[in-house]
Amino acid sequence: MKNETPFIDKNEFLFIGGPCAVESSEQMKAILSLPFGPSVIRGGIYKMRTNKNSFQGLGIVGIELIKEIKKSHKLSFVTEITDPRQIDGLLPIVSCFQVGARNMYNYELLKELGNYQVPVILKRGFSATISEWLGASEYLQALGQENIILCERGVRSFDNKLRNLLDLGSVIYLKKNTAFKVIVDPSHAMGDRRYVSDAAVAALAAGADGIMVEVHPDPDNALSDGQQSIGPEIATELVQKIKELAPHFNKVLRV
Repeated sequence: MKNETPFIDKNEFLFIGGPCAVESSEQMKAILSLPFGPSVIRGGIYKMRTNKNSFQGLGIVGIELIKEIKKSHKLSFVTEITDPRQIDGLLPIVSCFQVGARNMYNYELLKELGNYQVPVILKRGFSATISEWLGASEYLQALGQENIILCERGVRSFDNKLRNLLDLGSVIYLKKNTAFKVIVDPSHAMGDRRYVSDAAVAALAAGADGIMVEVHPDPDNALSDGQQSIGPEIATELVQKIKELAPHFNKVLRV
């Protein structure tokens, strides 16, 4: 059955926060207990890692963990899907699938996701042009445009000062030339927690419909991407700043 409620409503600025990887029940409950009470949580169950010896995610154990948390907490859960064989296991816990940058070109995965009528966040590939990114979105067209969210997460460049080059020009272009909702992942774009909040505010100014930020209760001890994860204090300050600024851009913060 088609999801008739848009994942992001018109004039909303959606804050999606949570850890790169789900690690434990305690970790997730700590995120849920933050002062701003995030209602849309991101967290990796299956992780695609460049180094095969890095933490690959909890897998089935993580699915059961989120099922238990959802019994006592009202939340929307966003997680990356890396393989069509994961769909059936993830369906009971997800409100929105995330297709990561590495899988933007995985057209068989995209076509399969189009059969389930669950919203999909489609991240831009590392070196993808805007046209290639939009081409990939066409494989999801069965979902309806309201259920396809494009996510700018930075592209590779010749510079090495930051993890990636955040292309806010893509946000501006897409908002002026398409009807898609567009969000920004400042965590992967910047790769350093010191710069994430500023990039998030810039995304709001560029016309984005939301941000997806890596938030961890103890970033220095995160099992994945701790260097770009912000802690509770910075996350709370960021939410407050966006709440104050959003009306100036005809947006209302949803967190």
